[in-house]
Amino acid sequence: MDVGFPELTDSFQLGRDVLYGQFNDVNFYVEDTKQEHFYHNVLKKLFPDVKIEKIFPLNGKTNVINDAKLNITNKKKVYIVDLDFDHILKKTENLNNVFYLKKYSIENYLPTKSAIYELIRVKEPKLKNQEIDALFCFDTLLNLAVNCLKELASIFAIIQKHKLGITYHSLNLARDFDFSTSHPTYRMNFIPNYKRRVERKLKRKNRRFSLQAQLKVMKKHFNSLINALSNIPGKYILTLIKEKLQEWKLIHQMTLESFTYALSKDFDNPELNYLRVKIENHIN
Repeated sequence: MDVGFPELTDSFQLGRDVLYGQFNDVNFYVEDTKQEHFYHNVLKKLFPDVKIEKIFPLNGKTNVINDAKLNITNKKKVYIVDLDFDHILKKTENLNNVFYLKKYSIENYLPTKSAIYELIRVKEPKLKNQEIDALFCFDTLLNLAVNCLKELASIFAIIQKHKLGITYHSLNLARDFDFSTSHPTYRMNFIPNYKRRVERKLKRKNRRFSLQAQLKVMKKHFNSLINALSNIPGKYILTLIKEKLQEWKLIHQMTLESFTYALSKDFDNPELNYLRVKIENHIN
């Protein structure tokens, strides 16, 4: 039990397709239970002619990969996994029924201009696109997210690469960043202290390691807007975008979960067309 609600065990998650599979033309399996509903929204947009009533989260990538191996010849079962840092760390699995996203997570595909504008119109329905353009620059907002988050994301990748066992820094935009200058800087000592903690752990692994040297190794994965927006964890990008839009009073106050789900309802991102084509080739 967790705060009064029964937990869904791995065995239950793995068995749900027996209960609901009859309502799907294809069964889609994903990692995270928190992704289930907006994955459903996204996949319905990608496959409008495929009956999809239920998405099946399997509580983690390991469970997804293991179940895929057991159903390698079953074309009605399709497994979609986050890229995370797997390509950077060279740990992707090559299975014909497993489909990796080309970005860190499904959340990375959600902040499109059209979806953001529709969410702004929830608060101000009469606003036309050109009027929203005059309120803020979408591309500038994306660049702000990258400038603030790319070093932190690089550190997360280093933590995974060297198995440091440190949890990712919990982002608090108002606490962690100073936006009073043209180039945001770290505010207070939370992120600098986090960096020092990672440095100490690295030294314990190997005295010759330094965080700065490791960051240089990671730099190529975050050296352009496209690369950075693909490799920074999507939840962090969405957090920054949501907080800034709220600060500018362009959207209502809401949780990150509500913001994420709202964006998925207006999902329209051609960057996922590759996934549609690959899956269609697999199931047909």
